[in-house]
Amino acid sequence: MLTLDLRPVSMLSLLLDVLGPVVAIMALGAFIGDRLGIDIQSLSRMAYWVLGPAFVFDVFADSQLAGSVALRLMLAGLGGMAAAAVVMVLANRLARSNPSEQAADIMTSIYGNVGNTGLAVSVFALGEGSLAAAGVLMLTINIVGMMVGIALAAAQSDGLRTAIWRALLAPMSLAAAVAIPINIASFSVPTLAERSIGLLAGALIPVMLFALGMQLTAAGRWSFTPGLGATAAAKLVVAPLAAVLVARLVGLQGNDLGVVAIQSAMPPAVFCLIVAREHDLEPQRVTANVVALTLLSLLSLPVVLVLAVP
Repeated sequence: MLTLDLRPVSMLSLLLDVLGPVVAIMALGAFIGDRLGIDIQSLSRMAYWVLGPAFVFDVFADSQLAGSVALRLMLAGLGGMAAAAVVMVLANRLARSNPSEQAADIMTSIYGNVGNTGLAVSVFALGEGSLAAAGVLMLTINIVGMMVGIALAAAQSDGLRTAIWRALLAPMSLAAAVAIPINIASFSVPTLAERSIGLLAGALIPVMLFALGMQLTAAGRWSFTPGLGATAAAKLVVAPLAAVLVARLVGLQGNDLGVVAIQSAMPPAVFCLIVAREHDLEPQRVTANVVALTLLSLLSLPVVLVLAVP
């Protein structure tokens, strides 16, 4: 099993290799997106209705789920998400934020980038043997985060029951509903469909990062606010601490415990931007949260990694 080399050069290599491309593609979108006349809304709608569902199906249909520890991993991941949500509800009430601002902050505090970034960091730190546990947490946080985010966004204009129904019928939710039974049944997707879906899925992350860079340019200057500080604390500190506490309570140890800490400490997922733009849920606030917490994670992730490695 691989072990993490904690020398500064290795930590710097991790941050550059995993988060460097994220920053590079965002910068590309910020510098040339507007000059090419690309429409942000069209990119976001394509991601929501086409690329997002393809990504969800592609990941969920092929993920290798852990066996005996899967339920405990799920409980730990959900515990971290619930703790972050509670912190944001209290913080927004103290700040007297409106319902849409509260919904935006809750979504970005519970829904982490556990896919491309979380899986890569987990494997780098703990070895290939951690991939199954990281996959379980990826599925848990992705499904719950996506559905809660869509429900919170839809609830701003619809009743709670309608919002939940819309979340269940969202394109990415439907893709997960199809992919998970396929995974459980070990059904082999026809090659033509698998490759077509895989090509679309591969386009999601770069397209959304490019759009995020454009959104930053369109939004102009944004400043640090108390709300942003509370969201950072909830996502990068409270969520991993609470998840690890639950993990210990249910008996997780070693690499499984480390994976819980790493996946729960990931900055907000790019999917938050898709939901925010499609449902007009404080898109500038969500953009600020995603960008600021991604940058702050450059400071928090090294600490988590040092603590997470047995």
